[in-house]
Amino acid sequence: MASIAVPQRRLRGLPIAANALVSAKTLVGAGAFYALFIALIMGLLYPSLASINMAGYLSSSTVRGLIGTQGVHVRDFSSFSALLAIELYGAFYGLIFGSIIAYIAGSALPLTIENGTLDLALSRPFSRTRYYLELWVAVFAASVLLCLLTIFAIWLCTLFVKDANINWQWLLITQAIELAFLTFAGGLGLLFGSFMNASRTAGGVAVGIIFLAYFMNTFGGISDKFDWLLKIEPFYYAPSFQAFMTHDFTQWYPWVLVGVGALCGIVGLASVNKRDLPTT
Repeated sequence: MASIAVPQRRLRGLPIAANALVSAKTLVGAGAFYALFIALIMGLLYPSLASINMAGYLSSSTVRGLIGTQGVHVRDFSSFSALLAIELYGAFYGLIFGSIIAYIAGSALPLTIENGTLDLALSRPFSRTRYYLELWVAVFAASVLLCLLTIFAIWLCTLFVKDANINWQWLLITQAIELAFLTFAGGLGLLFGSFMNASRTAGGVAVGIIFLAYFMNTFGGISDKFDWLLKIEPFYYAPSFQAFMTHDFTQWYPWVLVGVGALCGIVGLASVNKRDLPTT
């Protein structure tokens, strides 16, 4: 007599989010490696880097625009915290980590269209809204994970530096500002992924927007004639370098990023619910 197959248990929790986060492990790992590499290099090479006249290099508006330190006055650029902030918390953090999150978010939904898993998931008791929201949860979880790994990397590098003088309270605030930027990048990516079918195209367009914003931030800081560019791009509203170095920033700026990211995500949700999803 043939045995009756045991029915599979219904998926509980956030299976779509968990699967999306696993799919993004390579990019998250690459971001974690970058943070760890930069932090360790800074920790090991700090005695040599401290002897470099960074103030002379940063006196150029072009260099300050490229790094993203325009408008911030720092007395001692040879301190460990200043050098660390230049490498991590200038415009580079948003450019690199924002691009990673934007690509993950942009490719999340189109990738499931390409490999056919979207059809399989929606054939079960999963609504489009739940599917999309779980992808959003996965993107936010990846953002939080990158922020936590960055903090760990900084803590690890302080083991090699005597008197690192890191203000951990303001480091957490700085990282929260960067999390706001990653929230914006995630919402932006989800928006493009909501109406595009190719994962690389959707992720690439989202990354392209981040790079365009970086160039606007750079040119806006070079000359007063282009300062209007600053207020229409996201880097301006992520004053992480200022917060880390001067312990002061305009507190409502990061909420602009959170709001725009949430708006992009909501528009993306509406797009997903209205569009005709391709089948494999």
